[in-house]
Amino acid sequence: MRVLLRQFLGENHSWSVCGWGIANALLDKGHQVDLFSTDGIKNLPLSLKSSLIGYIDENKKLVGKLPNNNYDCQISYTAMINFPQYLSHGTKNRFGIWCYEFAGKNVLPNGFAKNYLACDQLLAPSVFAKQVFLNSGIPDNRVKVIPHGIGKEYQNTGTMVLPTKKKFKILTNIAQNHLRKNIPGLLEAYGKAFNKNDDVCLLIKGKNKPVEQPFDVSLNDCLNNFNKNYPNHAEIKILSNFIEDISVLYRSIDAVYTLSHCEGYYFPGLEAMASGKLNIAPNYGGQLDFLNKTNALLISGKEVKANPKSMYWGNSNNAIWFQPDINDAVDKLKYAYCNFETLNSSINEQKSKIYQQYSWSNVADQILTLCN
Repeated sequence: MRVLLRQFLGENHSWSVCGWGIANALLDKGHQVDLFSTDGIKNLPLSLKSSLIGYIDENKKLVGKLPNNNYDCQISYTAMINFPQYLSHGTKNRFGIWCYEFAGKNVLPNGFAKNYLACDQLLAPSVFAKQVFLNSGIPDNRVKVIPHGIGKEYQNTGTMVLPTKKKFKILTNIAQNHLRKNIPGLLEAYGKAFNKNDDVCLLIKGKNKPVEQPFDVSLNDCLNNFNKNYPNHAEIKILSNFIEDISVLYRSIDAVYTLSHCEGYYFPGLEAMASGKLNIAPNYGGQLDFLNKTNALLISGKEVKANPKSMYWGNSNNAIWFQPDINDAVDKLKYAYCNFETLNSSINEQKSKIYQQYSWSNVADQILTLCN
């Protein structure tokens, strides 16, 4: 089968990671795969370079060629507004992948929902993500839940040296310094749970970036406010360098932690499970498709009105997100500190099953079953 993926493929973005995984899996299965990257080719894996037919460079110029209109299957992980253009190179087996993190009635950005008509199936990565689409009027029979996957590197065993000598190492993979990530709340719970005498370190995978949008926050400002409020806090280290194989980092820590207000899928949670590591996360959102009481410490809280400034492509007064309970987060962090070795021993036994269920090969097979 001749397959086209037209989407982000050039930067280390979650959409790109999904595209890489699906493309490699389809190639392994013997399909012809053509790639067109809409954000350059800086981080495009070497294994996929021969499948590249064209891309848009940093100057918004076309390099190579645009796709033709003869594809048997088209896949694109992109915002729904792009579906009509990116899935226009054939008339069947058009699969748009996307999710929106905020819940609520008709919460999708203005003009987005109608674009489900440009694909044969809208692929939501979680039950939570599907419900967001349904609540905006997209028919149930046009939305399928197909999860994101994990790469073959999660079957490896290597680790890395971390900039700490503390026994209990907690990783928070922020990725984007956005309001919905709840960085102040994450730090507050950590500051209340531990002090400088505790044998623990919070490793923050992220870096400070300019505040350019209303939904952006300054990581430095968050840390400066935290230092003022909790001068005796436990150790914190920032990991800002690019790590080519992120699975090595996950195997080197003891727990993965988030207090995000809303996630459509939450990749770090799955990556932690595939590495045999404990999750400490809100009891809400896309992660509940794979996180439960047997492999995670789930933090309680309540649904509240989302900060309008936190939303992408425009604000909505209908938006809902989750407000994690800080006190419960403190309790879960302390419990993890005392019990992580026992907890991880049990989670580690589930690694092979997790990989089998969420491998990109399995994800690709689920997409192929939708083809006609």
